[in-house]
Amino acid sequence: MRTIIFLIASTLLSACSTMAPRDAMQADVDQAASIIERFEAIPERGIPPAVMRAAKGLAILTVTKAGFIGSARGGSGVVVARTGNGWSGPSAIGTGGLGVGFQAGVEISELVIVLNTPAAVEAFAKGGNVTLGGALGVAAGPVGRSAEGGVALQAAMYSYSRTQGLFAGISL
Repeated sequence: MRTIIFLIASTLLSACSTMAPRDAMQADVDQAASIIERFEAIPERGIPPAVMRAAKGLAILTVTKAGFIGSARGGSGVVVARTGNGWSGPSAIGTGGLGVGFQAGVEISELVIVLNTPAAVEAFAKGGNVTLGGALGVAAGPVGRSAEGGVALQAAMYSYSRTQGLFAGISL
């Protein structure tokens, strides 16, 4: 039990930033640009150009997950919306969660969520979205895949991810 509490506390503390808000936002913007570049570098498994052209918005974030029996995850990133003149300026977003189940490891995921409707962009513009769901995932080295199910009021979106680390489990 002490190990679980230590892992969760360590993960949450490492997610806390000691940077000034402006510097943290710039780091998130730089990270988002790097994530998009990495996705474009793998065109056969990346985001199809037609999907990007039709996107009403993008949410780009990095999420760290660690756990043993219990797990914690946290991350930050940016969301941008398509406007009549291109893309909006970035807005900061964050995510966090707790899980319990048969699981162990540490993984870092880069996520690009393509927001296909104005309602999806609106959902990311509001604070306090909550989901309840289950997840099954495996990550080993530079390649990982995951499948998640959730119960929430959400608009249409596509999710693309790249995962690194060593993590396996079933959680709620």
